[in-house]
Amino acid sequence: MRSLVAGFLSAGLLVAMPCAASADHARHTGSSSELYPSATPRQLKNLRAYERGGEYYEQDPDAVPFGSRVWWELKGRQSR
Repeated sequence: MRSLVAGFLSAGLLVAMPCAASADHARHTGSSSELYPSATPRQLKNLRAYERGGEYYEQDPDAVPFGSRVWWELKGRQSR
């Protein structure tokens, strides 16, 4: 009985993982303005500079789109 349950659980995980990966890929293929439709031009400019790496961007959570990766990093630094 345990092996049967383990087999069904394994099959379920194998089906769920590719679905999650394809949803994540679909999210990242859109442009920044599509991913963050409420972002201001200033926030999008800072986000693009962060994503390109090595470029200057404002180190202020309000200057980047809410919920973006850089927003989370800046909020984490702010709480330390």
